[in-house]
Amino acid sequence: MPSGSGLSASRSGPVPYTSAIPTPPATAVTCPPDGVRFEVGDGDAAMGLRVLGITLINCGSRTYRLNGYPSVRTLADDRTALRIQVLHGVKKIVGSAMPWDGPPKPVVLRPGERAGTAVAWRNTYDDISHAPVTVALVEIAPAAGRPPQLVRPDGGLDLGSTGRLAVSAWRSIPDTDTPASPAGPPYQGPSASEPVETGGPLL
Repeated sequence: MPSGSGLSASRSGPVPYTSAIPTPPATAVTCPPDGVRFEVGDGDAAMGLRVLGITLINCGSRTYRLNGYPSVRTLADDRTALRIQVLHGVKKIVGSAMPWDGPPKPVVLRPGERAGTAVAWRNTYDDISHAPVTVALVEIAPAAGRPPQLVRPDGGLDLGSTGRLAVSAWRSIPDTDTPASPAGPPYQGPSASEPVETGGPLL
């Protein structure tokens, strides 16, 4: 959960009220009401090219269907929207076709199965008339119109002055799948899932 989103007690005196419902540990992983959650990878970087894998996990009890690109909004640390162009398909960012990129195709996830998308951008800063842009938070939904979740990539997305990023279409991830990206596997999940927030669009 992003800093400042919760309440912490700093008083040393007795707490006047304690809920009878125990608070789950911070490391607990819960399943949102729509039955999917996101995990954010560590990201890969090479020669100014950045690739970040985001995994969608069907943590619910029903089949979940995807066909297309995730819906992405880029936010500053104070959750104000940034004017960033989001491209569908990473070829314009990477410069060549990648084996894990391509047109959308139907993805059917049974409970416990996963799908992945890659976020690609370049850290180029050649317009010194404006400060370089770093995306602190990414609001991502499985598709337009579906409930979004808020994720905080480690270190943010350092876009420089490019003003754009790209996402690949959803692809299913079999347990043995290890697809290669320009700088490593784009869909490799983190060793521990990053915290996410769920809810409606953030203003």
